[in-house]
Amino acid sequence: MYKENGKQKISEMFQNQVINPNLVGPTFPPMPPVTFPTGPISPTGSTGATGVTGPMGSTGATGLTGDTGPTG
Repeated sequence: MYKENGKQKISEMFQNQVINPNLVGPTFPPMPPVTFPTGPISPTGSTGATGVTGPMGSTGATGLTGDTGPTG
């Protein structure tokens, strides 16, 4: 009878530990619902001034020589 009673106590102990919420680990708070704007949207503002032009780049390679023109 002792062995059966011991098994029952162990079984109850495991059941209590499985249900214990402290053993689950950290939990996260519920996420709030998504909120959409309810009023009208204002118009877009004006465009700002154009910035300063950057420095000129280097000159490219010389192209091929063209055909000789007619003799005069």
